[in-house]
Amino acid sequence: MVLQLNIQVKDVNPAKQRTLIVSEQSTFEELHLYLQTAFAWSDEHLHFFSQNGISIVPQAGDLLEQTGAVDEKTTILTDFLKNPGDKLTCIYDLNVDWQHEIILEQKVELPMDLPLPFCLAAEGNKSLEKGFEDTYTFSDNEELVEYINHQLSVFYEDWLLGEEEAEEIEPDESEWNQLFDVSDQVKEKQPWLEIQDNQFIAVWSDRINDYVYCSIMGNAEESYGVSGFLGSRGLLSYLDMLDDDPFDDDLAVLFTQYSLTVNFNSREELNEDEYDLIKSLNRKYRGENQWPSFTSMIPDTVPWSFNQEESLIFTEVLSKLESFLSRTDNLSSIAPSFDSGEILALNKEGEQIILSTIDLIEKAVQDPGLELNLSEIEWKRMKNKIDKINGVEAELAFIQAGEPVQRTPESRPFLPYILVLLDRQTGAVLHYDLVDSIYYSEGVQEKIFQLFEKIEALPQAVHMFDDFFATQAEPLFDKLSLPLVKTEELHGVTQFIQMMEEDNPF
Repeated sequence: MVLQLNIQVKDVNPAKQRTLIVSEQSTFEELHLYLQTAFAWSDEHLHFFSQNGISIVPQAGDLLEQTGAVDEKTTILTDFLKNPGDKLTCIYDLNVDWQHEIILEQKVELPMDLPLPFCLAAEGNKSLEKGFEDTYTFSDNEELVEYINHQLSVFYEDWLLGEEEAEEIEPDESEWNQLFDVSDQVKEKQPWLEIQDNQFIAVWSDRINDYVYCSIMGNAEESYGVSGFLGSRGLLSYLDMLDDDPFDDDLAVLFTQYSLTVNFNSREELNEDEYDLIKSLNRKYRGENQWPSFTSMIPDTVPWSFNQEESLIFTEVLSKLESFLSRTDNLSSIAPSFDSGEILALNKEGEQIILSTIDLIEKAVQDPGLELNLSEIEWKRMKNKIDKINGVEAELAFIQAGEPVQRTPESRPFLPYILVLLDRQTGAVLHYDLVDSIYYSEGVQEKIFQLFEKIEALPQAVHMFDDFFATQAEPLFDKLSLPLVKTEELHGVTQFIQMMEEDNPF
């Protein structure tokens, strides 16, 4: 069951109201967040709910000291909204006393295609809070409802994915067969007889809107296949591989690559899952270097089987590569080596061109942009927290944990990071959390933003190691007008790492 609530801010002209559909199991703490989002409040002031002399309050100030007060964190809506017509009052900003009248209009079954919370109707698009009056304006209420639901989507992101859908989707039988077919066609061309693995062929992929840099393996007669390094990030991961000592038995190279690979193996080299897949597709292979196996390499994760999107990307790339090989003679003479500073490429139109590796690398390492898609209200809310811990300079770091973890037995293992924030002067830990593997700008920016949301404060300045994470985070700090100091040494973080190693020497 869901609750359809009509919420109106009292004594304002023009009228300001919202109709929200929420889960009957929502807590009052969750309802407070929905109201803050739907009405464009800043969440900078105290609030409480009340009904018939009973207050439902946050764990803030001395509100819980009141007689008859209950905690909004553990109290659900149906404890107070039982029947259509039941009412509540919510007061936001105890100085101004904005009063919201909340009426339960009806209880209904949840439509299967409806995310929660959901705004059904809205009126009044101007924020009432000082400093936020001109945050947004819309031509009509329909446009306002669309915007509110976009803002509410942060609460139902997990619902959209669903617990099962959060797992990576595997290719279906048809998609697997297409991938095997085109891999077999490339194998039949035996391109490794003409080209070495450092003579790249860059193939434009419409699915990733970037090049996939293909390295063809087999000229050395050790392993046969094609590795496609995905986009700019994939190209940088290849450069990381070049920097590694080939005689150094360092598994770190496994956790830096961003590539998709097909290897043509012998039967005994396949693992059980790879062999079972080939059998299930009723495909026949015999002999050495004939059996295809597919490996996805994503930074900070364990090598894994292709998911659906990866299979579609690689099918597209191998199809274009096979077509190029079919119509091209003297491949070795037209494909420069990577060391020469040039790469043979097939552009968007399928035309054969030469790319400059210098230009590609400059593009790949250019300063990242701000990738968080947040409203100006959310940015203002965060900026308003900057004075809450005056004078505190902090150290922030992403520290990679030593062992891969899995969310479920079937999910892809990843190397998590510990995101830690410390008081730079005292070394005291202000906050730490275990976060997913991060290999793109949006992920770094999102995790840091979420950290500040959790502690509900911003330091005066943040010090970070001068590394990938600081570079990716810099646009976020610029947007928040929060000084970021890049440095080679963080004493507090170093001590934190030492403490972790002492507690877990293995």
